[in-house]
Amino acid sequence: MASYTYELPEQGRFLSLTRENLNKVGEEWKEIADFMLQGHVEYKPQRANPMSAGRQFVYQRARLNLTLYFAEPIFEHFLDWLDSEKLELLKAVLQASLPRRSGYDIHEFKILGVIQGN
Repeated sequence: MASYTYELPEQGRFLSLTRENLNKVGEEWKEIADFMLQGHVEYKPQRANPMSAGRQFVYQRARLNLTLYFAEPIFEHFLDWLDSEKLELLKAVLQASLPRRSGYDIHEFKILGVIQGN
């Protein structure tokens, strides 16, 4: 029986795993992979409630809304480089970077830019 915890990795660990996994995808992803360590992750879990009074426990994977934030110049580079196919591949790599036992599946995924003040 598998154990699921609904725990998400610390963001630095998650970005590091994502970088490693992107480097495995291919040479064209190397630059994007290197940008990962400069990002910030925001997790917004949409937790399933498998326990209801008088019901048998049924394990459900929970949905996760995931947002990656990058400094504006990096974000602009992402906009220029990513097409819909690459975006789907990136989402798949992000999902693969979440431990299976975390219990989460990425539902909504966004990349946003952050304008940095002086």
